[in-house]
Amino acid sequence: MLRTSLRSLWSHKRRLISTCIAVVLGVAFMSGTLVLTGTINRAFDALFDTGFAGVDAVVRGPVLFDDQQSGTQRELLPEATADQVADVSGVASAAGTLSTSSITLLDAKGEAMGGAGPPTLVGNWYDDGTLNPFRISEGRAPADDDEAVIDKATFEKGKFKVGSSIHLVTADGDQALKLVGVVRFGESDSAGGVINVLTTLPEVQALTGETGRINDVQVRAEVGVTPEALVQRIEAAKVAEKVDVVTGEQAAAEQSQELKGGFVSFFSTILTVFAAISLFVGAFIISNTFGILVAQRTRELALFRAIGASRRQVLGSVLLEAAAVGVFSALIGFVAGIGLAAAALWALAQIGLDLPSVGIAISPGAAIFTVLVGLGITSAAALLPAIRATRVPPLAALRDVAVHRSNASKVR
Repeated sequence: MLRTSLRSLWSHKRRLISTCIAVVLGVAFMSGTLVLTGTINRAFDALFDTGFAGVDAVVRGPVLFDDQQSGTQRELLPEATADQVADVSGVASAAGTLSTSSITLLDAKGEAMGGAGPPTLVGNWYDDGTLNPFRISEGRAPADDDEAVIDKATFEKGKFKVGSSIHLVTADGDQALKLVGVVRFGESDSAGGVINVLTTLPEVQALTGETGRINDVQVRAEVGVTPEALVQRIEAAKVAEKVDVVTGEQAAAEQSQELKGGFVSFFSTILTVFAAISLFVGAFIISNTFGILVAQRTRELALFRAIGASRRQVLGSVLLEAAAVGVFSALIGFVAGIGLAAAALWALAQIGLDLPSVGIAISPGAAIFTVLVGLGITSAAALLPAIRATRVPPLAALRDVAVHRSNASKVR
């Protein structure tokens, strides 16, 4: 019965094209969503790992509130906190940082950059090459308050020139800074498409109106001091009231998870809904196709019954065809989903979200899951037609022959 079912499936493979297409499309959306989400998650992890690669500890203020769009908001710290942290035993270097996303950068033509894509971050440059993830690729670092550097991707996109002026639109109006250098974020031209403008700490404080205050203090430990031990020493020193001290690795993981829980989660939900709708519609196509196939194979199924096949064997025969089609189509759909994910990443890069190159994240779990989805959808959709197939009586195999003989006798 097994060999007969597979032989019948192969000899009539064209009749299952619509079923295959339905499964391929649904699984492609599903697998594409899984692969794309996994790749973006890995890219964001790599992004923050780069940003905190040389940071052993982070000293930050207490949480004020959690915002779904802008993330966790913390109380600012006094600028003097950085000096107090630097005096703690085991600290090799400490840098206070301050940044804002409420300032807009104008390109060389005077048009606003950014928009609906990644944000514009105006922050402060600090000289510790281990703590600072940015590297000078052209020009020099900002030394005076009226100087700044920008990331290479923004530099090229905005048609800027080193030595010219860049213009920032703030709440108090236009602010011009001299562009003295171009930077790269680790080995990338930008930090995930974010527009980065870096100037001195006093200049950032003046632009934001936060004179004498900072977001946090990033700390590098002396040789032989572990990040965990460094955190304990800073906590014991009580450098400021209600400060939260974590390792650099923990801070990177928290920020990555916060970003993934917002943008990536929303993006993934939309794609998953489309995939679910596609699979739902595909289930109707599959059920209808197998219903037609069962009707067309009435004599064949009846013949199986006439030569001794049980209802269970007929049921298994139809479900076996559905399972074979489901697995085959799901594998094609999974490969197609990888292509869709790659195309989506390319599209994100075109709109400015240029994530670190981490390769396409293809997990065995995602492959197995999508194959099981294809198998499950096809088998479930074919179940009702398969049950109807078991009700075909053995005498139906002789029906056409009887009609043919009856007509022949009338002719005579």
